[in-house]
Amino acid sequence: MKGDNINSTEAILIRQLKKGSQLAFSSLYEKYSKEAYMLSLKYLCSKELAEDAVQNLFIKIWVKKKDIDENKPFNRYLFTILKNDLLNTLRDSQKNVTVLEDCLEMLLNLYASEEIEEVENNKERQLNMIKKAVAALSSQRQRIFLMKYSGKYTNQEIADILNLSINTIKYQYYQSLKQIRSYVTNIALLMLFNGTL
Repeated sequence: MKGDNINSTEAILIRQLKKGSQLAFSSLYEKYSKEAYMLSLKYLCSKELAEDAVQNLFIKIWVKKKDIDENKPFNRYLFTILKNDLLNTLRDSQKNVTVLEDCLEMLLNLYASEEIEEVENNKERQLNMIKKAVAALSSQRQRIFLMKYSGKYTNQEIADILNLSINTIKYQYYQSLKQIRSYVTNIALLMLFNGTL
């Protein structure tokens, strides 16, 4: 996050924004949108959701522009709104398997990587989170989950290899997703609450 200093240029932009200046709004968007996007992507694991989060963030900034205190750091105001929105999205994502699968796709790509040493700190933390979530599954669910998610096997092939019914494979995979989603979401929420963004 950028420093909390209130510089005179930004204070001028805030005053202009409060008067309805679209140019000032565009300048603030240019300054903060990339950082807001990267933060959103880190926690939502979905480019589409991250883009939506940034769009919603700046819509709120525009709508509530007259409430902005120009004597306080704008970035703190902006990222507080974003943090609350991310928390709400993460809570909602507990019911959304698509969000989970997007998140897992990003994180499991790291899981399969042989160059873990080169992964940035935040990605390494996410990787460890996924490893722990997968390790917490029963041995049967681990096998089903990893075989299915590798993309190398169909449900029928997994059923044949493990000598289980195809319905059991589907059920166990779905339960694995739910368990991993719950684990990942709870840890991500904890990280947000603790301010380790």
